[in-house]
Amino acid sequence: MTATKAKTTRTRAASKPATAAKTAETTTPIIPGMPGFEAFKLPEMPFAGADMFDVSKFDAANMEVPTMVRDMAEKAVSQTKDGYAKVKAAAEESIDVVEETLETVRETALEVQHKAMDNAKANTDAAYDFFKDLFSVKSVSEAVELQTSFARQQFEMMSAQSKDLSSLTGKAMTETFTPAKQAAEKVMKAA
Repeated sequence: MTATKAKTTRTRAASKPATAAKTAETTTPIIPGMPGFEAFKLPEMPFAGADMFDVSKFDAANMEVPTMVRDMAEKAVSQTKDGYAKVKAAAEESIDVVEETLETVRETALEVQHKAMDNAKANTDAAYDFFKDLFSVKSVSEAVELQTSFARQQFEMMSAQSKDLSSLTGKAMTETFTPAKQAAEKVMKAA
């Protein structure tokens, strides 16, 4: 063999193992048992590596925001402001309704309390008058007649007082829940 022929043989032999290694690298199956399915290597990404998260290369000051994105952002801010204004107005109305309702409850409770005190005073005065008259009777029949008359008067008085308190509490309930009912109706109409 001549020197030129030996050199060519060595070059072919040296290139064969490299080709065999390359072939082995590309023909390795990804899924074992599937020889026709060849693995491949992903190309190197230009942004991969240590500099991938380097914020100093990001120039936000000179970055231009697309018009459509800017319009969407402005619209979102506007809608948020409108929504906040509506929620604020509704909250203020709710506070006003609660304050009005609480004031009505306070006034009604005072009215019911005064009425109950007036009823108790009237009942106490009637009992006092009955006992005063009872001590001045001269016979048992007069005492029985006085007792019967007092019982009838007390029954009539208690019935009238119950009707008054019942109508007063009914009026109180109506007045108390009217503002809340009106506010709820207003909300339902708006929705």
